[in-house]
Amino acid sequence: MTQPLDQSEDADRRKPLILWIVPLVASVFVPALWWTGADWPFAFRPDVVATMTTFVAFYATVILAALSHGFRHRIRWAMGVTTVVVVASFQWSAFVGTAENFSAATGVSFLADVIPVAIAGSLIWISVRLAHDWQFAIIVGTATIAALVGVALASLSLVAPSPSPREIATAMPGSPDVLLLVLDGYGRADWLEDNFDFDNGEFLAELESRGFAIATEATANYSYTFGSVSSMLNLDYVFSLGEVTEDERKNMRAALSGAVGLIPAFKEAGYEVAYVENAWSGSQCGSAVDWCIRTGLARRGLWNLGRMSILAPLMTTLVPDPLNSLALEQVQSLGEVVTEPHPNDSPRFTFAHVVLPHQPMLFSAGCVRHSYSVARSWGVGNEELQAERQSNYVDQVKCINRQVVEVLDSFLGEHPDGIVMITADHGPASNLLTMTNLAADELSPATIDERMKILSAYRLPGCEEAFRRDLTPVNGVRILLNCATGAGLGELPDSNRWMVLGGKGVVTDLSWLFND
Repeated sequence: MTQPLDQSEDADRRKPLILWIVPLVASVFVPALWWTGADWPFAFRPDVVATMTTFVAFYATVILAALSHGFRHRIRWAMGVTTVVVVASFQWSAFVGTAENFSAATGVSFLADVIPVAIAGSLIWISVRLAHDWQFAIIVGTATIAALVGVALASLSLVAPSPSPREIATAMPGSPDVLLLVLDGYGRADWLEDNFDFDNGEFLAELESRGFAIATEATANYSYTFGSVSSMLNLDYVFSLGEVTEDERKNMRAALSGAVGLIPAFKEAGYEVAYVENAWSGSQCGSAVDWCIRTGLARRGLWNLGRMSILAPLMTTLVPDPLNSLALEQVQSLGEVVTEPHPNDSPRFTFAHVVLPHQPMLFSAGCVRHSYSVARSWGVGNEELQAERQSNYVDQVKCINRQVVEVLDSFLGEHPDGIVMITADHGPASNLLTMTNLAADELSPATIDERMKILSAYRLPGCEEAFRRDLTPVNGVRILLNCATGAGLGELPDSNRWMVLGGKGVVTDLSWLFND
């Protein structure tokens, strides 16, 4: 006769499973939310990375130490192997950082690629040695990866929720549609001609023929996208000089999601707001947005997850970076967005930040995609390689020029009185090889010029007198709002600021370099 199962014994078997699941879920889900929800870049500091990695690694170590004697029960084995897989797969940035430091100390460059794979591979090997069932190992490993993919995508949706439906106010009769188009990393025409031997006059002439005035002396307000775009959307400078504060980080995030500044101002004036998200981490629709165009969410989520895993070298080599491919798709579809019929006959304000012509320079002048190579991303190299990189950047500029003209023709064909601002957030970065840690006084004047001299053009029907050739974007958006709604905002002092992204972040003033 079969003896009934001892309930206390059954409970004892379940205890390890419960004790494993709760901390493991917390160790993955909490850092995932923390990482995607951080006020990047300044919250993504080494202390945050260290804390996240320690959280997961400590728990994995404890589990392996406690359960290393035996592993005969599948649940116990799963507890060890899946925890190790978490560490080996999703703390890739920590392994890479360790390897890069070791490579720099020894002077052996290939170690930066070999060491992360060796560390992660060793952890997986340890877990496999503890297993007695390869089929079960595959099942558990696959299930873990699938679960974490779901967690990553869920955390992104929680951080950047789709806007809730809201009733659109009625704008003043005859209010024009407005388009704000930010082109990432687009250098000023005179700088491109002097340094890349590229005459962008044909594109500027196309803009002028459509009623644009070119800000031939335009400069960026900040050296990085986080400062530039958030200040445009904030209608004011987000980061003051000195060390970045917690309040400034919160204000940056609020501005980027449309909770403060330009987007609420258009809402109050009765405009429908369309926000075109991109694959950049700061691009997120907030609840004030009426129409969120969010394409490629799964693709960019899987790409980012892959780059955090042991598959990162293979991912970056074989899989196209969605940052640029999605950006091209985004601008190609923008013509449909700006001509979409309006609800309740209200005018529309459309904001689109396009991550082009920012590196990698994967597109030809005809917008044909090339595979990634060292010549298609800024870096160190001899004169021949640098010249090839510059040529590839110019080709990508030509590609985006064509797309912008097509968007403008669609927009102006439907809205001939439309108001448009086209601006870069900053210039290219061919000489800015250490992106995060160098202060302005450690950089050459050529590097600063390249980063701060930007494309900027305005179409302001009836408000042409407000235009200046040296407008910076933070004043440009104020003029844009004034022209569309009669807001009456005054101008701010034009300021150029360099941002150091490493550590807590430091902002320094460069205005004296660009004000004669």
